[in-house]
Order: sequence, then C-alpha cells, then structure tokens
Amino acid sequence: MTPITFNTWTAQTRTCNDEVANRLISQFNIMLEGQLFRDNQTPLGIHWCLGPELQTAQNLGIDGHVKLGSLLPPIPYPRRMWAGGELVISELFQVNDNVKKTSVVTDIQHKTGSSGQLFFLTVTHNFFVQDKKMLSEKQHLVFKENNQNNFPQKGTTSKKTEQVKLPNSAIKKAIYDTDPVLLFRYSALTFNGHRIHYDIDHAKKVEGQQGLVVHGPLQATWLLNLAAIHLDRVPKRFAYKNLSPLISGEAAHLWVEEGDEMQTLKVYCCDENKRIIMKGEVFF
Repeated sequence: MTPITFNTWTAQTRTCNDEVANRLISQFNIMLEGQLFRDNQTPLGIHWCLGPELQTAQNLGIDGHVKLGSLLPPIPYPRRMWAGGELVISELFQVNDNVKKTSVVTDIQHKTGSSGQLFFLTVTHNFFVQDKKMLSEKQHLVFKENNQNNFPQKGTTSKKTEQVKLPNSAIKKAIYDTDPVLLFRYSALTFNGHRIHYDIDHAKKVEGQQGLVVHGPLQATWLLNLAAIHLDRVPKRFAYKNLSPLISGEAAHLWVEEGDEMQTLKVYCCDENKRIIMKGEVFF
C-alpha cells in the first residue's frame, strides 16, 4: 500500500478572535458547579470554549465535525478521537478579555497498527490577549479506519490501558456523573458538533462505541481543576493522555497521586473498576 502523506499541510494556520464573556463564564461555572477551582475570575479549562471553527451546516461532515480540508488535512479515515495534549499556562484570562487564537498543524504521522491504518495529528493552539501569550496547547488527534476490527468492545480495554495500573498511593478525590445532558451542554459551549456526544445511533452503529462518549477536554478540565483544588494553586503545565472512551452513564472516578515536594501531581480519571480512562501529570 502506498503511504498517504500530507507533508505540505503542516504550517497551515487559522487565526480567530473571541471574548471571555460573562455569559460564557456563568454557563461554564453552572455546568460544572462544585467541580472547579474558584480562586480566579475565569475557570481553568474555559479556553476549550474559545475560538471554535465556525462553519455552516453545508460544510459539516456526516459525523457533525467541520469537513476536513480547511485547518486539518482531508484524511480519508472517518473516525476521530481526542488522544491527549499538553497545556502551558502563562497567565489567566480575565473577564471580557479579547482573545486571539492561532491554530496550526505541527505534525502529521501515518502509521499501521494492529487495528488498521491510523493518522496521528498534532495541532498547536496559542492564545493571546493584546499580543501577550496567555496559554499554549498541543492537541493530539487520532484518525482511524472505519472497520469493525478497531471498534471498542464492551468490557474490554486496549493493551495500553491494561498495562497502566492505578497506583496504590493514589487517593480518590471525586466521583462525577456523566449524563447525556452534561454532554449536550458541553458540546454547545464548545460548539462541538461531533455526533458521538449526542447521537446514540451514530455513536453505536457508525463509530462502534458502546454509547455516547464523554468529551476528552471535559475529562481534562476535571483533572486540571482537581489538581488545582488539591494544592490550592494554579498549575503551570498539564500533560494528559486519553487511553479509552468514557461512556455516558459511567461515573467518572477522579484520583490524585502526590509527587515529590508537592510540585507535581499525577491525576487519573477511571471507571468504577479502577480502569484508567485518562491519565495526566500536572506541574506547579
């Protein structure tokens, strides 16, 4: 098979502007009431609501996402998942900040795995207020072929998930519900049209999921705020990896493992059986 390449696609850039509006902050706070670090004007994780790609319905794919070929290359594999990312927090947003967001594809890799052909993309986002960088993010996406060999199977985990054991020293800190209304509200705030979060027929029949999928950045928001609450201060850096889908209706169990001299924390989002769904490391 001839490798598919998009070497010329890196450095494709999109720039947009948005506002950290009072209404957005209020909706975000109400949606995640009791789950956020509240020692600042704007909640941690609200940047995932800023600067979404705005397209008309005619420019959406069958999965509800913006059609590939604008910022992201026209990858022929229809199933996409949020694989993880890294955040560097330089400054916190303030209410009514006017934010400029730049987005650029910085890495594209085509691989063959046990489940078929895969594309791994890295998109780098930078957020500025009056030319001052407030936050930078590397977002890792994976695109998979649409074949049943790589559909998640109920009650099973990937090899990578099985190899990662929840440490005995981890402390359970919270249990959060993942009902469909929460997923709908988060999709609305982030302008995320991906049907796996609200269309159960599409999630099951087209993408092979066991139900509606909880958003990766929503889980990352939980973990980032959990760490900030635990040490009562804002993190400087956060790296996280998604290991397996979390399905709506499964409670999210959040755990913390303290590091040396309280400068780092490891955080975990697990199901009720301590199967790790997402893991992260937070630096202060």
